[in-house]
Amino acid sequence: MRRPSVSLSLFARVISLVTIGLLLMFAGFALLSLQAVRDSTQRTMQERLLIAQITAQRVDDLLREKVAALQTGVEQNSVDPDHASRTMHGPELAKVGQHLGDFVLYIALLDRQGTVVWTEPYMPDLVGADLSSNRYIAQVLSSGKSLVSGFLASQKVEPSAAILTATKRADGSVNGLVYAAVNLRHPSISQLLGPLGLGKTGYAEIVDEEGFPLASTWEEQSWQNCRYGDRFETLIRERGNIVGQCHDCHTNSRDLKKQDGVMAFASLSNAPWGIVVQQDETEAMAYSRSLEQNLFLFGAGALFITLVVAWVLTRSVVRPIQSLTAECQRIAAGDLARPISPLGGGGEVSALARSFNTMREKLKSSLNEIQDWNQELERRVEKRTTELDEAEQGRRELLRKLVVAQEEERRALARELHDETSQALTALVVGLETATTAPAESVAEMKKRMDSIKPLATNMLREIQRIILALRPAILDDLGLVQAIDWFAESRLESQGVSVSLETIGVEKRLPSEVETVVFRIAQEAISNIARHAKAETVSIMLDFRDALITLEVEDDGRGFSPDGVLARRGDSTSLGLMGIRERVALFGGKMQIESQPGQGTRFVAAIPVNGAPSNGPDTRSARR
Repeated sequence: MRRPSVSLSLFARVISLVTIGLLLMFAGFALLSLQAVRDSTQRTMQERLLIAQITAQRVDDLLREKVAALQTGVEQNSVDPDHASRTMHGPELAKVGQHLGDFVLYIALLDRQGTVVWTEPYMPDLVGADLSSNRYIAQVLSSGKSLVSGFLASQKVEPSAAILTATKRADGSVNGLVYAAVNLRHPSISQLLGPLGLGKTGYAEIVDEEGFPLASTWEEQSWQNCRYGDRFETLIRERGNIVGQCHDCHTNSRDLKKQDGVMAFASLSNAPWGIVVQQDETEAMAYSRSLEQNLFLFGAGALFITLVVAWVLTRSVVRPIQSLTAECQRIAAGDLARPISPLGGGGEVSALARSFNTMREKLKSSLNEIQDWNQELERRVEKRTTELDEAEQGRRELLRKLVVAQEEERRALARELHDETSQALTALVVGLETATTAPAESVAEMKKRMDSIKPLATNMLREIQRIILALRPAILDDLGLVQAIDWFAESRLESQGVSVSLETIGVEKRLPSEVETVVFRIAQEAISNIARHAKAETVSIMLDFRDALITLEVEDDGRGFSPDGVLARRGDSTSLGLMGIRERVALFGGKMQIESQPGQGTRFVAAIPVNGAPSNGPDTRSARR
């Protein structure tokens, strides 16, 4: 007995499976942890984007208010650079400035050519300057629509951004514009950017489409320093938003605040500006990094502890199983007399040992039962073999009867031809011989002889037509099954004074040719049997059309018969007709039923599958009670 090697192999397999399962579980835990970290990171970036969007909306509202105030001031004070003298523009611009307050640094009036006519407060360096080359000013003069400009850096005044609105004549044509320089250090803007909760390293800025920071919570920002270049030009033009991790920011400047971080950008709708919210990546992702580290430490510790526990539990389970394996090997070798020794430790393994002991006892008692079952099985196999042999003999008998039925049909056809047609032909030949041998004295006498021969030819033609119709009536192909059966029943029975009724159930339809032929032949044989033997007064025929089955029912009130007795007799016309019907029904996978009792009439039912498949129709012969 090689118990140590078996023990090592079993232990190795169990601990390997447990380890693989734990590793898979740890891998799943790791994937979930990474997903949680990614979700946390995504939420952090979405929070920064939401801050940028909210700030952009607030700045938009502020600018919309100031643009409306500038337009209102210009309209109410009738600022017109065409008519009043230049020295009279000061009071008008001062009144316009009252609508804007200290949100603007100064207000300038420009004529249609883009030349500064006057400023409030008066700025001699700016009055008379030609600003027509500035694209924002040119745009307002050409379109007549108000707008907020980006960064404007003039050599004569402090750089700023501006609110521009057109002045118009009475006919609506543009004759100049009012230029309001925005005070980007105004408290209203600082309040919008300030309380964002971005920690120590975070800051927010307003930038224009060329990357110039117009306002910032970072004190070291400079208007002369274009830190972003044209990174946001497309986003501002398309009013887009974006958020991501920035690892290559401010490459076009000497910015000392360049760092790896999280940056969100939201564009404004009323100005070519955007809100930039940026924060150092270490600070922004502090929670995500901490979560990732804690999850890793927890997972590694849990994996180690679980492996130790699995090793201990596996060892405690494997030892009793080793003993139980040895006992089972003994039983497998054929030793059923000695019971299994009790195993220590209790629990499921001890219960399994007791179950094996019970199985050993039942196995011993079952051996005798198995032998008895083997003998019974042999008897059943022998019986089944006999039944198959009988079925094979039945099949051969069915084929033999089919051949016999075909020969009987041919014999009957030959008999009819011999009895009827042959005699008629003989009489016709004799008549013709007599007419041609004995010379006629006149044409009238020859016509008289021919008149006696004509009925013979007519009767012979009628009899040949009757035989042809009996073989294959043309009405079956031309008009269908119902009309063919109706025609045959009338021609065969009504001449004997029998009343015939035919009924159809379901939707009458054409069936496959072979199915119509076999149903007609069955009806033909049943009607012929009634005409020959039943002596009936009334006959009812019913055809039931279904989707996959057609049922023929023929019932008469004749003298009836015993179906089993007739089928037991071999050789007479009645038994041959019924056997022919039964063989046709069987060949097409159908079922038939005959109910009859001497003196009580007969009911015959045949069910034929339309597609030739076996049906669930009747297949019995019973006497009518």
